[in-house]
Amino acid sequence: MDSEDQEMNFTTLLSQDDYHLGLDDSPTIPHDNPTNVNKCARARGINFSLEEDKLLVSAWLNCSIDAVQGTDQKYAQLWEKIFGYFQQHRETTAERTIKSLIHRWSCIHRATNKFCAKLAQVESLNQSGITEQDKLEKAKVMYQAIEKSNFQFEHCWHLLKDQAKWISRSTKQRKAVVPSPTPTITPSSTQNVIENEIIELERPMGRKAAKAKRKAQGRQVEEVMELKKMRYTLLEESRIQEKEFYRLKAEKMEYDKEKENKRLCLEDEKLRMEAEKLRIKSEKVDLAKKEKEERIMMMDVSIMPEMQRLYFEKRQREIIMNDDHV
Repeated sequence: MDSEDQEMNFTTLLSQDDYHLGLDDSPTIPHDNPTNVNKCARARGINFSLEEDKLLVSAWLNCSIDAVQGTDQKYAQLWEKIFGYFQQHRETTAERTIKSLIHRWSCIHRATNKFCAKLAQVESLNQSGITEQDKLEKAKVMYQAIEKSNFQFEHCWHLLKDQAKWISRSTKQRKAVVPSPTPTITPSSTQNVIENEIIELERPMGRKAAKAKRKAQGRQVEEVMELKKMRYTLLEESRIQEKEFYRLKAEKMEYDKEKENKRLCLEDEKLRMEAEKLRIKSEKVDLAKKEKEERIMMMDVSIMPEMQRLYFEKRQREIIMNDDHV
């Protein structure tokens, strides 16, 4: 089995159960010749620039890696979308056809796939004290030794490496062929390293799973909205009840105030009536006293016996004296 058959396909980014289109549908390029990458670079027309390569990768990612819609489309439809995206965002004057984009993408995909296999082999050595940049350089040396050409698509690899297929071996569980524990990789030793390793990565969510997740999220949003609505309704009812409580309280206070005013008025009226009674009674007493005094003053004391005469004369003088004082 040659190395290309063992390489992973970029379509493993998507669920095989739901995805009807993958890079395997692209035109295949013979790869028995180790100079295939150089041939890809010499595509028809002006060579692709780095910015065009990045734009093509971005177009493919934006148009194809969509678990709900992007994976459920025909080959022609996908590349029409990629071509439209490329044309819309391109900043160069070079004209590219759909065929040229497909051809260039095939080159990028194949070379990047091979480079990832080399990088995975370097990482599987678990060498201490080695940096990520050192690993990249060792992978480039292995690539150049086996493919007989330099890896030309590092700029594309940086865009693709965080996708599911390109995630680092150290963060995912994989099945791999254990390489020789040789601490140093040289062009001669890389010929004996098994180039293709079988790697099991976490596959992206399929179309059905994505729709189910979106539906579940929709239900969750609906439940949250319903809870918010219920909370708002309860708050409104609480505000209405509170408003009604204060209204009844105000009415009761007004009623109590009115009742108190009536009580005070009744008490005032009662006191007034008592005072009036006392005044009338006093007037009656005065009137009776006056009438009595008038009778005394009208008496003819000359015909009275001595003792009686003296008493009434004294009373008459007192009455006269009281009248003078008044």
